[in-house]
Order: sequence, then C-alpha cells, then structure tokens
Amino acid sequence: MDQEAMFVSMVCSTHREPMVLKFQRNGADFIAVGASKQRAGSVIPPGDGGPTTGSFGTTPDYPGCAYCGSDGFVRCGRCHELSCHDTSWEVFNCPRCGNSGPVRGHIDSISGMGAS
Repeated sequence: MDQEAMFVSMVCSTHREPMVLKFQRNGADFIAVGASKQRAGSVIPPGDGGPTTGSFGTTPDYPGCAYCGSDGFVRCGRCHELSCHDTSWEVFNCPRCGNSGPVRGHIDSISGMGAS
C-alpha cells in the first residue's frame, strides 16, 4: 500500500475511551504523530481490507495518548487491537478483551482505517 499517512483505531488503556492514531510514513517506517479523541456516536471509516506492513513506532516528539498521555502504544496479542501503553508499565492490560501480560516484540503489521 503506497500512502503517506494512515489512521488506526485505538483505545485508551486507562480510561477505555476510543481514539484515532495517526501514523506518518518515513521510508519503510510508520511513526505515530498524534492521537485524537473519537467523538461519541462517530463512525470509524473502514480500512481498505488489507494490513500495512512495516515498522511502527514513536519518536520523542509523540504527544501521547489523547486521554491519559501515555507515551506509547501496543497491539494486544489476543485481539490484535491497538491500545495506548506507558513504557514505564511492566504489564499491559488490554481494555478491549482483558488479556494481560508483559509487552514483547515489535509491531510489523497494522490494518488501517484510512489512508491519505
């Protein structure tokens, strides 16, 4: 998929509120540049049906979760959905499916909901 930016649904791990995470392409990498609160009743646009592969991460300039300010994000090993994650937390608790455990590995594929 050839795109400059990608938007992905994410949930705050602390407040369990929905948001949209924006990634900007940087070569083969996708860097999270911001998260926006999702308005109540708004509809997430569907993705194009396929995952985007690459490296997904943040930079020191990433402003963090729109609700709790956590400095990172993870993809749950059970439900494969994104949630915010503070890198100082030893254990991740998924707000979507309840899975919990230590954070390991890297994200190399995400299904986006829209591209530009």
